[in-house]
Amino acid sequence: MIKISNITKSYKDKKALDNFSLTIENGSIFGLLGVNGAGKTTLLSILNNLLNIDSGDISIFGLDIKTQKREINSISSIIPQHLAFYENLSVGENLDFFSKIQNAKKEDFEKALEINSLQGMLKQKASSLSGGQKRRLNIAIGLLNNPKVIYFDEPTVGIDPKSRNEILNSIKNYKSLGITVVYTSHYMNEIEKICDEVAIIDKGKLIEQNSLENLLSDKATTSLEQHFLKITGELDA
Repeated sequence: MIKISNITKSYKDKKALDNFSLTIENGSIFGLLGVNGAGKTTLLSILNNLLNIDSGDISIFGLDIKTQKREINSISSIIPQHLAFYENLSVGENLDFFSKIQNAKKEDFEKALEINSLQGMLKQKASSLSGGQKRRLNIAIGLLNNPKVIYFDEPTVGIDPKSRNEILNSIKNYKSLGITVVYTSHYMNEIEKICDEVAIIDKGKLIEQNSLENLLSDKATTSLEQHFLKITGELDA
């Protein structure tokens, strides 16, 4: 379980997160929604020890983020929006390099390949891959440490619909592996397709957290996008 309790993070005099609390259950696929500047990227950075909180508490699978950073990093992985590998190396060389950095086990290397359907591409230069294949390599690298929790930050930006669908289907399969997924996207249909639960963030505050089923049962809306626009519109009114 990821338990975030009353955290605050400010940049100079602006609060990016304001007395923010959230609970994410083990093995769930959890969607984070919010406009640009809502606090999503700040939250992901904090959960991955790239930023420190000003106040509050965070526990990730029973580990305290203030005193057990190394242990949290060993069970976590973030898949960034930008591509984080070497274009001049082959797929296999990239995976070998990052495997050694992370002391990955052979079975985790093989699992990352299989989940992302990269077995036949090991000798291909990364720069020659399609946009969707590059995204899959990016995700495979993030799986090498056999994480308990994976954070996805807009992982399908700039790829074709077929590749996006393949990536979403692979993420859905993570539940069977016991992996907890935290997923941010501006594509509401992606959240609808893969997430169990959704949190809506606005101006650093948690506005709503609920199961996807409950959000879509709102009679006033027919889609997650409509619900999101309704909620955020009420905030601005």
